[in-house]
Amino acid sequence: MYDTDQEQIEALQKWWSKNGNWVVGGFIIFIAAYVGVQLYQNSTENHRLEASAIYEELSESLASGAQADEKHQQLIDELKDDYADLGYGIMAALLEAKISVEEGDLDSALTELDWALDNADKTLTPVILYRKAQVLYALDELDDALTALNAIEGEGHQAVSYELKGDILLEQGKVEDARAAYQTASDLAESQSINNPYLKIKLDDLAVAE
Repeated sequence: MYDTDQEQIEALQKWWSKNGNWVVGGFIIFIAAYVGVQLYQNSTENHRLEASAIYEELSESLASGAQADEKHQQLIDELKDDYADLGYGIMAALLEAKISVEEGDLDSALTELDWALDNADKTLTPVILYRKAQVLYALDELDDALTALNAIEGEGHQAVSYELKGDILLEQGKVEDARAAYQTASDLAESQSINNPYLKIKLDDLAVAE
């Protein structure tokens, strides 16, 4: 306790003289950290908005029926180079693969799908592997197509995966394996309330052939 206000002021002055630099330094560090977090959050949000705007421009242009051209390629490359961290680069690669398939350039489509696999997280991997299997099937690289399908995880993609697996096995002349794959696909589709009449046709065709 202090007897007078003057003694209290003098004690405060001594404390400040001894500890003031630490207080000021700590305050400056706090302010710098706060400002840094705000700048990072703003930068991250701007980064996301920029990517969204570019992807929207690309999607709207292609949806309008415009043919893929140099401008589209520029937008796709920008998304892949600068926004792969947000997933927009992956979507751009998938879009480029789709365009390549439509143009009949399956090798380029495969290159894009491999890039997507190297950069995607686990949530997108099943879709990419399925599309890669489709391209490999079209290229008659049947064993590699099966390898891609066998790498798919997650029940949400298994029905279509087993159907494609049946197509590939049938192409290889493995009728019983194909039938088993089709039946698995049919069971999965039914359990997921997916209506796929083509599966029944494929199973019926195998029964007739037998």
